[in-house]
Amino acid sequence: MQIIEYSDLGVRSARLSLTSAKSNVAVTLFPMVHLGEAAFYKAVYEDASQHDAMLVEGLKSPITTRITRTYRWIAGSRRIGLALQPRHPEQSNSRATIIHADLSHAEFEEHWRKLALFRRLVLYAAAPTIGLYYRWFGSRRSIGRRCGDLDDLPDRNEVLNWSPEWAGLDNAVMTVRDERLLKVMNDYLDMPSSDPRRLAIVYGAHHMRAVLKDLERNRGFRVAKGTWMTVFELERDDDGPA
Repeated sequence: MQIIEYSDLGVRSARLSLTSAKSNVAVTLFPMVHLGEAAFYKAVYEDASQHDAMLVEGLKSPITTRITRTYRWIAGSRRIGLALQPRHPEQSNSRATIIHADLSHAEFEEHWRKLALFRRLVLYAAAPTIGLYYRWFGSRRSIGRRCGDLDDLPDRNEVLNWSPEWAGLDNAVMTVRDERLLKVMNDYLDMPSSDPRRLAIVYGAHHMRAVLKDLERNRGFRVAKGTWMTVFELERDDDGPA
């Protein structure tokens, strides 16, 4: 099942609606990426805000601020014309109850420090370098290729390219955050209520693999409907300087 699709037309995100005969909660997944059209983010949050609850991500850490500088500098290019994924709406602007489903600053740093110092330094240096490269020489097409296609299961290249040396990064950025997201999600699904409810999960696309696996295998949920949302098109693609 596709979660993110890249083609000659652009990048699209799959809005997935899941239901289960065992639950009175309908779940909607909104796979997110760091860069996209402002209209995409507006549509996602307007849609998610109409649910009863919205699970959101967000790591408040100098480390993640440094690493995500890549995306902020690309978003600063008027030629490319993409926006950075904004923070979720304020509670006062959302019908849905907003629930933070991510790690705290201290929790993330605890796992981050388990990564070898050399690899942490490499990431610190590489992030701004990559950001500047894409800002000056990148294009919507090259950014779209970097996003690539994402399915619910790892493809052959992901399996073959896995490296134990970088397992600590996978653990800090993906595994422990997946575990926290699933805990918060399942706590909500287990809340006693006889009334139908709608839960929106607005989270990074790669984390949706763990969500789908848990909902389908452990909760009996099935995808009832899938629709594409355009993250960005390639119409403004060019190779000139920013």
